[in-house]
Amino acid sequence: MHASMNLDNEIQEGFILSIDGDIAHVRVAPNADCDNCGQCDVVHVELYAHNTVNAQIGQKVKFIMVQDNMIKIAFMIFMVPLLSIFAGLYIGSVFASYLDINGTAASFIGVLVFLTAAIYLVYSYDRKFRFNKKNYPRIIEVIR
Repeated sequence: MHASMNLDNEIQEGFILSIDGDIAHVRVAPNADCDNCGQCDVVHVELYAHNTVNAQIGQKVKFIMVQDNMIKIAFMIFMVPLLSIFAGLYIGSVFASYLDINGTAASFIGVLVFLTAAIYLVYSYDRKFRFNKKNYPRIIEVIR
């Protein structure tokens, strides 16, 4: 994306495209200075934000991104499935040695079981995270 686009906990600006209850669909420029410039080919980012100030469609707003859970999210998305693969391999090989069966097949079945469980865990965590409004960017001020 744009080199100067910053998604830290600093204040950013955008325009309200639509509103659904207290959630606003906001178009964000890569940088507040190039909001209406149009000189480069950078596509604007659109996101959903918690509309705490009752901003209306078309208004320019300031909002703040929430970054509190980013490490937790990255761990859930990348590490949980990876660790489940290793756990499935290990548990499958342990069962193969105890039951005197083919180790490759048992490891494969272990990986399938553990990876399926990990995908379900990540999916249910995503659903829980997505519907929690404190995880959305928060609109803090209407500019005009």
